[in-house]
Amino acid sequence: MTTIRAKTILAAGVLAGLGLVTGACAGSGGGADDDAKAATEISDAIVTQQKSAQGPAALLAIKRKDADCVGKGLVDELGTDKLKKYGVLTSDGKAKKGVTDVKMSSADAATATDVLFGCVDVESRVEKAMAKSGTITPQLRTCVNKVMTEKTLRSVFSDVFRGRQDAPQRLVGPLTQCAVGNGG
Repeated sequence: MTTIRAKTILAAGVLAGLGLVTGACAGSGGGADDDAKAATEISDAIVTQQKSAQGPAALLAIKRKDADCVGKGLVDELGTDKLKKYGVLTSDGKAKKGVTDVKMSSADAATATDVLFGCVDVESRVEKAMAKSGTITPQLRTCVNKVMTEKTLRSVFSDVFRGRQDAPQRLVGPLTQCAVGNGG
């Protein structure tokens, strides 16, 4: 049971890690060249963080194509001015490394979440990461997949984009229920 609980906490960490990585990818309102540069900066930051990630974040392996989509989507939907305001980009349009304290408005957090889910099959990636752990039985996986729905994950990511870095922790209870056999 201790191993399963550790995996439950690991899953929450995966979500937080991905949320922070994608939070480092937003852009804003200069010209087309500035927007393209900002989108590339964000994409590069995501890819760099994925390459250097260890543990849970590395399991999600956001591909260049996904990172490009997220970078472009955030710039197109939020704009570089907002991304600078939120600290995702520096004043000169470079992506900040290791952004860990993004605090977007509710509407912008929902938009960022929509961009992320439009570019990355988050639910599938989380399920695959959980399955790769090797310690989750098929019965437990079924329960975990019921907890880690797109709706639940969207809610968590939206909260993370709003600056609620502890948002993934609310999944620990339901995942623990799976581990002890009361959640499936």
